[in-house]
Amino acid sequence: MIEFTDAEFNDVRLTKRLGSIVADLAEHPGKSLPEALGEWSKVKAAYRFLDNEKVTVEAISEAERKATIDKIQDHSTILAVQDTTSFNYTLHRDTEGLGPIGQAGLSGIFQHSCLAVSTEGVPLGMLERSMWVRPEETKNSKKTHKSRPLEDKESVRWINMTLEVAAAVPSSIRVVMVGDRESDIYDLFVLKDTHGCDFLVRAAWNRRLDKSSDHLWEAALKAPELGQTTIKIPRADERKEREATLTLRSTTVTFRPPSHRKKENLPPITVNALLIQENDPPAGVKPVEWMLLTTLPVATLEDALSVMTWYTYRWRIERYHYTLKSGCQVEKLELETADRLMRALAVYSLVALRLLSLTYQARQTPDAVCTVALNESEWHALYAMTHKTAQLPSNPPDLKTAVLWIAKLGGFLGRKGDGHPGVKVLWRGFRRLQDLTAMWEVLNSSKLMGNA
Repeated sequence: MIEFTDAEFNDVRLTKRLGSIVADLAEHPGKSLPEALGEWSKVKAAYRFLDNEKVTVEAISEAERKATIDKIQDHSTILAVQDTTSFNYTLHRDTEGLGPIGQAGLSGIFQHSCLAVSTEGVPLGMLERSMWVRPEETKNSKKTHKSRPLEDKESVRWINMTLEVAAAVPSSIRVVMVGDRESDIYDLFVLKDTHGCDFLVRAAWNRRLDKSSDHLWEAALKAPELGQTTIKIPRADERKEREATLTLRSTTVTFRPPSHRKKENLPPITVNALLIQENDPPAGVKPVEWMLLTTLPVATLEDALSVMTWYTYRWRIERYHYTLKSGCQVEKLELETADRLMRALAVYSLVALRLLSLTYQARQTPDAVCTVALNESEWHALYAMTHKTAQLPSNPPDLKTAVLWIAKLGGFLGRKGDGHPGVKVLWRGFRRLQDLTAMWEVLNSSKLMGNA
């Protein structure tokens, strides 16, 4: 059930090789290339593939984008969620071409991704991706950062990717660009008037309002309450999952252009501001506070709740990056050069997206037949293991049931209060399922051959 393997490398053999590698990696997620591919001939072929200059991240990304565009054709609105992550290869000291990331002394590769997500929260595929290696900083680079033009800063990636997505998605589909505080860039909002883009981003700056002495937070706090709602705050790192009661306020604001860019004659921009604040958080817990800036309407509580819910789907791209790192173990790859690593990251992305889509599709269409996500051997092995029997039903189970069984293989207890299984536990279960499937195929090889 692997998609996106029609990349155009001007060599049909390379396209077929990509499909073969992705299929093998999907069957053995989390294992190294030699472990996943098994045969030395396959391993050598994979290394040659990743070393081939015809194999480019752009070609793989283009194939992903085409497949994603096909999947979103029936959607009137999609969320285009952007985020940046870094891959740490500091311990791979012999790898050539890496650059600094994060704290001093760390080295690796950056990736900026744009994931298409439905308005129900189901990941639909990758729209754009860019990778780069950051050059070493000079003594004056930090001092001159503010005065440098936007096109010379890394933050221009938010603008460029927005324009690329706007050009790629059919005009019949409304695209809402969603981003965290790093995407609070004045130029991004200017695109609303010049390119018709919609935005939903979390504010990072308490900007001064145009023709007013107020700043953003002051204006939002003066606005009347729209109402309250209660949401679940997901578990993260050492933070436990909990419920939070939130108060919502909204207002329309007009920002003046940044004072240090007066010579550029930037226009004032008008956006809607939605302030979301937690009431009475638990002792010692930092309260939830989101200031969301959007071109979407937020005048009513219904509008505001919709916008808030769409913003929470930004976490989908964080789960995608988590799956790449913790599930696919991409930071353990040892491929000697940054170019090879970038190609490998693009290939592993196809695997990570499969699991991510499976996780959330099961929540959206639980009654669909599980064969939309699992092949025959996979669901046979899953059923046999779950029920401790070799007697299989004539009809496969539904997707919700199959995903629950996979999650239990990964340690999910499935108790009444446990909710939906997450990506982490599903990944563990999926890895175990692949071993079970391999054993199932060995034990049933005579039957399979008899049916051939």
